[in-house]
Amino acid sequence: MKIIAISQRVDEIKDYGEIRDALDENWQKLFLQLDAAVLPIPNESRILQAALERIRPDAIVLSGGNHPQVYGGTAPERDRIDEGLIQYAIKNGIPLLGVCRGMQSIAMYFGGSLKKTTGHVAVWHEIEGGITREVNSYHSYAVDDPGDGITVVSRTKDGVAEAICHEEYPVYGIMWHPERVKGFDEADLLFIKEKLRL
Repeated sequence: MKIIAISQRVDEIKDYGEIRDALDENWQKLFLQLDAAVLPIPNESRILQAALERIRPDAIVLSGGNHPQVYGGTAPERDRIDEGLIQYAIKNGIPLLGVCRGMQSIAMYFGGSLKKTTGHVAVWHEIEGGITREVNSYHSYAVDDPGDGITVVSRTKDGVAEAICHEEYPVYGIMWHPERVKGFDEADLLFIKEKLRL
């Protein structure tokens, strides 16, 4: 069984005075269908490299959640973890998939930028290009400039980038959430299996 290192969102639970790392349990269920297991990575950059060297993941996923700090987000530790995971994937030739915020992190890592968007929260819409299908959408920021070496694979009809890939590294990004589809979509499972070499 292959091991997938996966980033986590940061949630502030005010009733308990706690800051928690959080990951939808559906990620584990999704990857079990691909004969793989996810191993959540804590949002603590001081242990990231040691943890990755011990785990030696077969692939990496940057999950959704939290806006980047430069776009109003309040979890800078999440920014640092995503950056560290991207660096590790590139250095070691490990396939990486960014989902929603994860795709935004990829674009920003390669010098790209985001922009505010409307009409992309809790809706389904068609995407066109290298991937043509209907997908869910839960984001209020979109990739504006995809960054150096990044190709936009698919867009919505209103021009928002929905899928990207790097021209040299096995680095991919999608703006939809495969873990939020009830029963999981076969097209998502095949895409993830192919791109993460499972």
